Amino acid sequence: MTDRGNQESHQNVVPGKGSDIFDVPWCTNAHHPGRIALPRGSGCGRFGVVTRQRKATESRQERAEARRAVGEVGQTISEARRRLGMTQAALARSAQISRQALFQIETGATFPRIDTALRITRALGLEMSALWAPEEDPRIFVGADGSDENRRVDVARLDGRWIAHPSDDPDRIGAGFSCSDGILRKAAEGMMLETRAGSSVLAENIFLAGCDPALEMLAQEATRAGRGGRCIWIPCGNEAALRRLADGEAHIAGVHFGNESDEANLAAVRKRGLDATCAMLRFSSWEQGWMIGRRAGEGFRGVESLAGSKLRLANREAGSGCRIALDRMARRAGIPTAVIKGYDSISTNHAGCARRIAAGFADVGMGCAAMAKTFGLAFRPTVQVAFDLVIRRDLLERPLVRTICDLIQSGKFLRELACVPGYETSGSGRMIVR
Repeated sequence: MTDRGNQESHQNVVPGKGSDIFDVPWCTNAHHPGRIALPRGSGCGRFGVVTRQRKATESRQERAEARRAVGEVGQTISEARRRLGMTQAALARSAQISRQALFQIETGATFPRIDTALRITRALGLEMSALWAPEEDPRIFVGADGSDENRRVDVARLDGRWIAHPSDDPDRIGAGFSCSDGILRKAAEGMMLETRAGSSVLAENIFLAGCDPALEMLAQEATRAGRGGRCIWIPCGNEAALRRLADGEAHIAGVHFGNESDEANLAAVRKRGLDATCAMLRFSSWEQGWMIGRRAGEGFRGVESLAGSKLRLANREAGSGCRIALDRMARRAGIPTAVIKGYDSISTNHAGCARRIAAGFADVGMGCAAMAKTFGLAFRPTVQVAFDLVIRRDLLERPLVRTICDLIQSGKFLRELACVPGYETSGSGRMIVR
């Protein structure tokens, strides 16, 4: 290297705090490879080791880019296979590789050799170039209006579009704030997410919709156990969860429409035509019944005690499992809902009902045993309900979805879930619809 080149490389030398590492452009010194001489007048009469930390950082970045590239190739193959309606076994046979090898390629664990990639693309009717997608716009635009500016949101990618949900959802927020994926800002093209995470990382996020409070436990554990992305719980009732699933606004929906048998949940899924595209997995079963406040006392007998009385009901939204159960009991008892005080009040989750009763704004409400205990309420069980997860089949091989399914069959997680009052896990992990 010439003297001039050495002089240029010495510009903007910034000593690292408390170390001999300096943030300078990399160059090679003929006498000391891997080192660079500090300029005269720097106050230091020795060489500063420059590259070790920098090369380590670059190496980490290169490895991250390589992992991302491997994952994108695997995702392209998986999506193309699903579009053709091929199973992994069928594609593996056509490509003359084992199913285990194809699984590792699709999940991003390994990168296919050229000859393997050629056989796979031929079996899928693709050109080799299709495995390397063109560079996407790194910016993330979500469907939101101007009123959402500066709102903290979580995002996920589904069916080729970005979907967002408020991080500070009143139904989910507790005593403090949770982390979010970013903040919505106005841009010329629409509402853009301002975030420090890359789009490839956020694209691995999963939205899990449903009312079971234990879904937050599942979401947190899946995020910890997964290899990337976050599982984000969206609290909502049965109907809202299935609508989100059908509209491409959630990856998984949790439902409980009846008792502990499979039939009510199966009927609801079939009614919406989701059995053709979705699998159904048993998450848990738990006690559902009356959460009873102090004013109702031991004299509360059930829905009959609400007919024309001063007792106030904390009700759930239409389509929720608790609302369906309450309406069914009222019909059987011949009690018109119009005579039930508080019937028109709406709480969108179990915690909302329990909180109203504990605060004295209502006296009774339908909910789960665990939430009644949390808020210090009396509880009278009426039924053991089955809570199932409805999952799109084309998403079953996504890494975080697989993590969720594995957790529900994991002894460690199920032991933790069984510690929640009223929960039963003997049937957890059973595939009801494949």
